[in-house]
Amino acid sequence: MPRQQPHRPSRPENVIPFGTYHTAMTQPILAQIRDYWEELRAGRLMPLRSEVDPRDMSSFLEMCFVLERSALSDPRFRLAGMSINDMMGMEVRGMPLRSIIVPDARAAFDIQIDAVFDTPEIQEYKLISDPGSAPRLTGNLLVLPLKGEGEETNRAIGCLVTEGVIGPKPRRFRVSQLQRTSLVSGLVDVDHVSAVPVTGFAETQTPFKSNDTKAYLRVVK
Repeated sequence: MPRQQPHRPSRPENVIPFGTYHTAMTQPILAQIRDYWEELRAGRLMPLRSEVDPRDMSSFLEMCFVLERSALSDPRFRLAGMSINDMMGMEVRGMPLRSIIVPDARAAFDIQIDAVFDTPEIQEYKLISDPGSAPRLTGNLLVLPLKGEGEETNRAIGCLVTEGVIGPKPRRFRVSQLQRTSLVSGLVDVDHVSAVPVTGFAETQTPFKSNDTKAYLRVVK
């Protein structure tokens, strides 16, 4: 039986997508997922979580994730593509998003990421590994808000695209730049952050091993 296509509300002609200003994205994958989010949004403040179908994201699924934020916890990975697991060297489902950030920079990151749900806003981060770690790894993190059940903004979809050799795992980052786009006002703000290296932090994690190269997402029960 053929799969029924999800409902796509029509976009009013007088609505200009927030993504149009970003045509010069250095990472095509970021443009693809943002275009997908804009298509689902169709002129509304944001799409519903129930409208997101992983089968519609097959070309970039392994780099994608879905976040869930509850009243008792920070945003956590509900679904995560295999490239994120491979970069961290472990299964990240159920882990907070800040786990990809170096420990001493997480407090500031927590404050920043909350605005995705509270403002709400689109956030795009430029990430860089600590200068003291090798090999050098950079990344682009895009986070787009979604409405969950009960019309609360407590979900988000996004992707993490890295450039460079992963090397020893887990790999974690500092924020070098944050671009924020308010969904209410449409204003875009760019913050440049000084990524100062801090040494002496280490965490022991159970390595993640997989021989399956197929791109897919894991669901938290």
